[in-house]
Amino acid sequence: MYTHSAYSQNESKALIGYTPCLRHGFAMSRDLKTIAERLKLIRGSVHGGMTQAAFGRLVGIEPQAINNYETALRRISVDQAIKVCAATGVSLDYIYRGVTSQLPAEIATNIQKLQRAASRRS
Repeated sequence: MYTHSAYSQNESKALIGYTPCLRHGFAMSRDLKTIAERLKLIRGSVHGGMTQAAFGRLVGIEPQAINNYETALRRISVDQAIKVCAATGVSLDYIYRGVTSQLPAEIATNIQKLQRAASRRS
């Protein structure tokens, strides 16, 4: 017997093979991609931009794990995200929810520059 996801907004969809929607209407895969993008922005805004290997050494996470998080293959765990926060000064709210109000000024400015450059390329 199939069970329904507690997060599903449509009870007719079975849990298996279905990406449930969160309460705010975001699909989990989309949420994972936005977290991955934020992690890339953080890495690009610290010390003028760093490689995944250098960033991994800075925060204490294996470079392969950083790559998995940034390519949205895996969701960063809270424990790993706390390491990123401790090393960079960003908040968990920014990583998981995109709240920019508590970002350090230098990182916030660098993130804005990266976002503007990316929008010009598009």
